[in-house]
Amino acid sequence: MRVLDKGMIRGLPASLGLESLTFPAMEVLPSGRWLAGFRAADQKKDGRSMKAMMTWSDDRGKTWVPPFEPLLLPGINGRSGHSHSLYFLALGANRVLAVTNWVDASYPEAPFFDPHTESLKDTRIFYSFSDNGGADWCEPVLIDSAAAQGPVPLTGPPLRLSDGSLICSFEINKFREDPMPWNHRSAMLFSRDQGGSWSEMQVVTCHPGRYYWDQRPLVVIGGERVVNFFWTFDGIKNRYQNIHRSESIDGGKTWSEPEDTGIYGQPGRPVQLADGRLVLVSIDRRKFPEIHLHLSRDEGKTFYRSRRLITFEQKPQDSEYLRMDEAWEEMARYSVGHPQLLALDAWEILVYYYQGPDTDRTSIHFLRIYLGPGD
Repeated sequence: MRVLDKGMIRGLPASLGLESLTFPAMEVLPSGRWLAGFRAADQKKDGRSMKAMMTWSDDRGKTWVPPFEPLLLPGINGRSGHSHSLYFLALGANRVLAVTNWVDASYPEAPFFDPHTESLKDTRIFYSFSDNGGADWCEPVLIDSAAAQGPVPLTGPPLRLSDGSLICSFEINKFREDPMPWNHRSAMLFSRDQGGSWSEMQVVTCHPGRYYWDQRPLVVIGGERVVNFFWTFDGIKNRYQNIHRSESIDGGKTWSEPEDTGIYGQPGRPVQLADGRLVLVSIDRRKFPEIHLHLSRDEGKTFYRSRRLITFEQKPQDSEYLRMDEAWEEMARYSVGHPQLLALDAWEILVYYYQGPDTDRTSIHFLRIYLGPGD
């Protein structure tokens, strides 16, 4: 394993006052252009001002165009909203699909997550297309997520199966006015017409008292099977568990019971190398925030090697034992997080994440890494 290059996304004017950059997303186009999206906010927790912004680089991350907000989202039922996060999928040539979260901004004094009711602000999904590599976007369209019966925060970029079907992954939370106990679910929406409509929903996990957060799915070589990794919290024992894995052999219609991978921490988007090996990235914050890479020859059922990639000389930011309300408060204090992977070619991957000196001052960083057959 060799680190070939490193860098960060630049160009956001300080005058905007949006110094909390989180929820990074990156995609590579056939032209070689790197697209990057992120949430820019005035503060990490319950930001009053936020935008889902993007930029791109045509020289492998050396320079970036000035970041901009590509999708101006309309109000919903008379309520204004913020764009919160942004993810991309390359569809061939210069065509790109983007999905973004709209978050209700009509009562800014309310927290994004209310620990007293275990509810989330109303969160919806819009989608849009670009035919010129991300420079311009069509009018965003709201996905009908009524079947979810709750807020639907995105958990990563869209995926494509071998038959051309597209997958949008998200979580289902609880509306503020819902009197029932919160039953967290991971779920997916499917498009069978290249993103023109999204009418089919499938629940991936639904285990009362168990929280399979941050699902990180990967369509494996062949394009029909999907493996999925989860940041796992036991709400009964009030403790984090190891990362869990589930798989689907029918394109996401049904899923196996999540199983313990033996790896502790928060997982990121995995990739598959040319020889079929799966690479999973994770962050463990118990002693120092540390980013690790884990390699598997059996699509993540077992891992034969783990490599510590970065150690951040900061205080511990993760408690193994804590209540749900404490878990949300702790997440809001993270100054390092959301490590993800992107395959650039047969043996090169991009590791990207947010990191900064304190909670409300973070930037998007990346490492370009070579992982050859002998690694």
